[in-house]
Amino acid sequence: MPRFLSALLLFVCGPALAGRPAEAGPTPQYVPPVLKGVKGEGSGRHALKPIPFPDANENCKTRDIAGGLETLAAALTQISPRFSAVPAATRVFVFSRNREAQPYFDMLVGRKDAHVTGLFISSNNSASMLMQSSGWGTDRTPFHELIHYLVSNSGTRPPLWLEEGLAEYFSNAELRSGSIRAGSPIPAHVQTLQLHHRIPLQKLFAVATESDLYNEPDSQRAFYAESWALVQWLIRTNSAGFYEFLHDVEQGKPVEEALRARYNRSLDDMQHAFDVPRNEMTYGTTLPVPNADTSVTIATLDRAELLYRLGKFLALVEEGGADAERHFREALVVNPAHARSLAALGEYEKAIAADPNDAELYLDYAESLLGKQIGPLAEAEETTAEDQKSFRKARELAQKALEVWQRAPSPAGPPGTAAPTLGRAWGDLGTSYIVETDASIGIAPLEKARELLPGRLDYGVHLFALYRRTGDRAKADMLFKELDRTRNSQVAYALRATKLRVELARAHDFLQQQKLDEAAAVVRELAADTEDTDARKDLTRQADEITHAAATNRQIEIYNQAVGQVNRGEYTKALKTLDQLLATASDPDVIRDAKKLQKQLTRRKS
Repeated sequence: MPRFLSALLLFVCGPALAGRPAEAGPTPQYVPPVLKGVKGEGSGRHALKPIPFPDANENCKTRDIAGGLETLAAALTQISPRFSAVPAATRVFVFSRNREAQPYFDMLVGRKDAHVTGLFISSNNSASMLMQSSGWGTDRTPFHELIHYLVSNSGTRPPLWLEEGLAEYFSNAELRSGSIRAGSPIPAHVQTLQLHHRIPLQKLFAVATESDLYNEPDSQRAFYAESWALVQWLIRTNSAGFYEFLHDVEQGKPVEEALRARYNRSLDDMQHAFDVPRNEMTYGTTLPVPNADTSVTIATLDRAELLYRLGKFLALVEEGGADAERHFREALVVNPAHARSLAALGEYEKAIAADPNDAELYLDYAESLLGKQIGPLAEAEETTAEDQKSFRKARELAQKALEVWQRAPSPAGPPGTAAPTLGRAWGDLGTSYIVETDASIGIAPLEKARELLPGRLDYGVHLFALYRRTGDRAKADMLFKELDRTRNSQVAYALRATKLRVELARAHDFLQQQKLDEAAAVVRELAADTEDTDARKDLTRQADEITHAAATNRQIEIYNQAVGQVNRGEYTKALKTLDQLLATASDPDVIRDAKKLQKQLTRRKS
């Protein structure tokens, strides 16, 4: 059985860290296990003390506690190909005691004495989980976030209620002898369903990450409880049909239509998901345990490498930059030639000189030069001629990374690491071509990157842009639908901004060639496809102006034809041409000049 979590590294640490133990605080209340504060997703954290360094005498070793995650991921692939996509590299930081992890939990959750035992965050290139080993058996966060991760790496996303409900359904999975038990009642959700007012279904289906219902504490509890209950009911009613239902809704089919097609039920029937008495909620799902590859390589990490790994984790978090930099600099105190710490501090040339055989260093350098075009802001801004130098340098670095990776003794690396590294190399290479007039060369590398890393939406957005620029509307439209189904607001903006930018450039080219009708058609199509009312009005106005200019030019052409006939002494032909022109002319200036010439010719003939 293949691995499903790429390069899952686990660090068991016992540094002497300051922090009040969670058990000394009040009994924690239910808080939906969704981490805020990831770069680009949060609004900032409360001021907390700097994260302490691990004790200098503490050793950290990788250790095999990945079995639960690997086993559940493998089991899910047995019931639906929806979970088969290969995620990016995942690192799990495991602390042996709560007080050692507490400063990290406090920072990530944004308050002192945060009562959590595990958190999961992800970025374009990797994902990380932080947890205390004693909390694995009771905390639902690891399995909940595993579902999010598997869903996100497929490249498409279901509506928020369905994804969160599915994540909650599997969050309390239990690994038993020969099986995995999931979907058992979650007391906090049952209590919420009994005590809170219900969110109407249509309102629940429309909830997005920015909605108050998703972010306000009271309504958030109801949202999670109802989402869990709906998925619980759907799987209990028809477990085989659920994943077909999931696919339908994910592809944009309305819930009511998908429910009728897969369950022969109505929304009124769906309401019964909330009406099961607490003492009767004993159902669940039992999955067979597959022969998953849960092996890991055990190795001792030196102190510099540990500091670097913790620094990289901190760098993923909003306002974690200062702590991350402290860790990188401390790593260089321990080992001044630690290449990845040098790169993390922007010393890319020194880093590559220290370890020229590390492909990741070339890619980190390349992505620093590609700037905002790597990550969630891809294609949000148009590149300029000034970007060419840095992008071409990034291209050389990405090509070098490919060479280094290919000539390595074992290019595939540890199980699952090929896709992230190789996918990044192809993706960065393809992205570097967006500054070129002929960007078609970037299409093939980006297609390879998307095949290896379907969850990298930035590469998908760049590929869409190149399809549009090269006129491959069929592929562009198909990719647009795929990316739009992720329901990522930034991606949606980038897709539409890219389409607008590319099509306006095409209209401009038509205008330069005096192909006004073609230009007007392009602008009018954009107007019809624009949801923003003001933008639609503006584009329609521009299309009307171009159409008017095209009509005026045609009238001027006919008038000039009449003038030519006059100059050749063909007065009768000229009068006939002017009669035809005046029968349809709309431009006041053309009409005035045509009538004046017509009057002169009439006098001359008489």
